[in-house]
Amino acid sequence: MSASAWDAAVIGAGVIGLSIALELSQRGRRVILIERDQPGYHASRIAAGLLGTAGLPVGELPALQPLKLDSLRRYPQFIADLESISGRDAGYHDDGTLWVARDDNDAEQLALLHADRQQHGLPAQMLTGGEALELESNLSGPLVSGLLIEDDVQIDPRRLIGALVSACLAQGVEIRNGCEIDRASPSNGGWTLTPTSDSSSTEPISAALVVVSAGPWCDRIRRNATGVQPVVASGVGPVKGQLLRLRGPRLLQRVVRTPGVSLSQRRNGELIAASSKEPEAGWDRSPTDAARRTLWDRAAALVSQIGDFELEEQSVGIRPALADHYPLIGPAGDGLWIATGHYQHGILLAPATAHYLVDAIERGTVPQAIASFGTEARP
Repeated sequence: MSASAWDAAVIGAGVIGLSIALELSQRGRRVILIERDQPGYHASRIAAGLLGTAGLPVGELPALQPLKLDSLRRYPQFIADLESISGRDAGYHDDGTLWVARDDNDAEQLALLHADRQQHGLPAQMLTGGEALELESNLSGPLVSGLLIEDDVQIDPRRLIGALVSACLAQGVEIRNGCEIDRASPSNGGWTLTPTSDSSSTEPISAALVVVSAGPWCDRIRRNATGVQPVVASGVGPVKGQLLRLRGPRLLQRVVRTPGVSLSQRRNGELIAASSKEPEAGWDRSPTDAARRTLWDRAAALVSQIGDFELEEQSVGIRPALADHYPLIGPAGDGLWIATGHYQHGILLAPATAHYLVDAIERGTVPQAIASFGTEARP
């Protein structure tokens, strides 16, 4: 395909960029997806994949709750379509989440979370500590209380990324890896993207429209060759996060969460202990002993047998975040769109982000569901 033939270019192949490219291609667009490294390499492939709308502290990011609920409800069809197109298992399971409290302070937080969900008409069942132990018998007691949320789901982000890549390729999307875009310039009613000199391909890319979904690298894409002005001044930056991938016998039937650690165990025995938040670390991607000890100790305190598990990987990633931790989704100029800053919620918000952003592209008006997350709505 000639360089000038693309209907849409998506910059950044994390879960958000992959989902947008797939949605565009499903709606008949010819799409090129451009990734500076490999798909999902920086944040998506190290995510825990715990998909739910309940979180602590209660009331955090209230304006994001409707979009989280919307996206969670889209997930079953999103996965069904994805697995049908790709022919691959995306690692999706609707097991639910069990929150547990080990002391009175944790129990107070769970009671507040339960009350908040009741207020918003969302399902949740308050449990005694004994009832929680009956559901997950390998937890280390005693427990003060529990909160069961049965409509939460989990997914293996690495399987999800693999399925999205296969689905995009099956839909005719060209994925150009190892290609970092240096600048994006308006040209002939569309856009010309110029890769850096050390990219896998330095050929300019022309497209009628561009979606910038390059995570914390969005603001490094310049508008022209002579200045440093970003093509979209998003303000997005990196937040380091670490989690542990452990291996041992199957102990947990569902996601188990406390205010201090979240555990999920895949069908193959891999157990995820998540996660740290290190905004002060910037671009550093080095695993730290402090994070490893903290996550492992908290996991083993919750399930004592985890102390004997094998550590397979200490995963480190960089989450894209804005100062207010809300995503930035919407138009950014003529034929220019942005989807970034999803922070800890990229996996969860991928179906809704792709759906509504492509709706906005096709219709020329921004759907109400994402209107408060656009560039014009930001302070």
